[in-house]
Amino acid sequence: MDEMKSKAIVFDIWGDYAHFRKIETTTSPLTYFIPTGTALAGMISAMIGLNRDSYYDLFSPENTRLAIRIINPLRKTRINISLMDTSRGFCLRDIGENPRTLVPCEFVKNPKYRIYMQTTKENIRAKFGDFLRKHLSYYTPSLGTANLIANFAYVGEYDVYKTDEEIVQSVVRKDRGRLFIEENKRYGLERIPVYMNQERVVQDYADVIYDVDGKPVKMSDTASYKIGSDNVVFLS
Repeated sequence: MDEMKSKAIVFDIWGDYAHFRKIETTTSPLTYFIPTGTALAGMISAMIGLNRDSYYDLFSPENTRLAIRIINPLRKTRINISLMDTSRGFCLRDIGENPRTLVPCEFVKNPKYRIYMQTTKENIRAKFGDFLRKHLSYYTPSLGTANLIANFAYVGEYDVYKTDEEIVQSVVRKDRGRLFIEENKRYGLERIPVYMNQERVVQDYADVIYDVDGKPVKMSDTASYKIGSDNVVFLS
């Protein structure tokens, strides 16, 4: 992707729980530890009031790039969710006795992330920055599903500089550098969807690496960028 000249908007978002459903799961919903690129696209678009299915081009690699920093240590928990058994119908009178079933669901506990967003769409950047500074959102932000309401805070707006720094504060793409394994650290590796097109078909997946306690990681030969005081690697 060609270098973007615009500034990056940085904000924190957090909540009690998060659930970013793994697309390969079926009956027992599992979650990614971090918001996917597609989840972030939906989250940001909801906050500024973009219509459903209208924003995919905005978050294409040519227009927008995103990076994620883990603030709180990553922990998961399982909670049984009471769901209606629709295999026998969609109305209680059709289902009969015992209409509900308990489904174990994974959640990220006490998640907090720092999001970096750089876009060529100046009107979107200006609107989103204004909303963040005033702590406004068109739709209530959530961490994956509508019932997992999130809070957020504006961090700042910064110039973006290419850097050769090896210490990176963000989640990194495995295919964009070489990781140095350090002692007394715990690493996570996940394959997440990054971008989908107008037909809701995922166009890019990324294997991402992170320290599960939110500590910086050390990479070489990577495309990192200085944003404020942080060095980050963009997902797209």
